[in-house]
Amino acid sequence: MLLAPDVTGRWVPGPATPGEETEPGLIVYSFGSDLFFANAKRFADEVRALVERAPAPVRWFIVDASAITDIDYSAAQSVREFIDELKRRGVQIVFARVSPYLRSDMDRHHITDAVSEKWIFATLHEAIAAARDRSQQSPPL
Repeated sequence: MLLAPDVTGRWVPGPATPGEETEPGLIVYSFGSDLFFANAKRFADEVRALVERAPAPVRWFIVDASAITDIDYSAAQSVREFIDELKRRGVQIVFARVSPYLRSDMDRHHITDAVSEKWIFATLHEAIAAARDRSQQSPPL
């Protein structure tokens, strides 16, 4: 799902349709299940399509991880590689709504090292505020 504020300012989900964005330069994406060997490619393909077809160059890609409670070894390897790919494209990936359990998996599988712990947040609003604040200052990477 792609998350964006509605006319009242409430964040609502919509289809993750390539060509859509949350706001220029920012995509907030929600993946609806754990990451494991069978769906890690789908995750990467969806993110890649959203970034490549966005109407404005994407600088910030926030993953709302509220539905992700577990990451297996295979998915973690794919996610680390994908983080590197996004960085090469000038896109900073940010994780929001990360539970302590998910954070433990991210630490164990070295995803925290790949993304940098400063880009992992407990709430969506903190993640969005950090991306917007950094957008005002300098390039994300």
